[in-house]
Amino acid sequence: MRFLLIDKILTIEYNKRISALKNIALSEEVFRDHFVGYPVVPGSLMIESVAQAATALLEISSDYKVKAILTIVEKAKFRELIKPGNTLVIKVEIVSMQNDSALLDAYIFLGEKLVMDCKLVFVLKPADIFYPPKVRAFMESIYDYWLEGAELIGFQTERSKK
Repeated sequence: MRFLLIDKILTIEYNKRISALKNIALSEEVFRDHFVGYPVVPGSLMIESVAQAATALLEISSDYKVKAILTIVEKAKFRELIKPGNTLVIKVEIVSMQNDSALLDAYIFLGEKLVMDCKLVFVLKPADIFYPPKVRAFMESIYDYWLEGAELIGFQTERSKK
């Protein structure tokens, strides 16, 4: 993962929802090109930020037993330009989930204002296929960092009680 587009998870409710924080800094690499003299966050990175939050929700809720793979982005609406200095709250909610797929609603807020929303569809695969032991340890360390201080709701695993 080249860009980590979440700074912290604020709350996560087992198999239901997640909210995360993203602070936009002018020093981020994307602003070298997008756009010189008028830096704005590309829509593709806004989608990636909600996808990362959704992936975290699905993978943490499974106790790291599944790998969530984004397959469909539907009805993405970008309502406001996001600039350096903005602090975003990303919210994702599971609409439906089967053994091998999940449908989620995703939102980005700037303060109380909705600035982006979409629907996401993920395929769920066994994590061990995609995460060999060293990669799994790396991914879990990212999730552990994001989860520091987060409110965990409905989790019963030993790992979530740390």
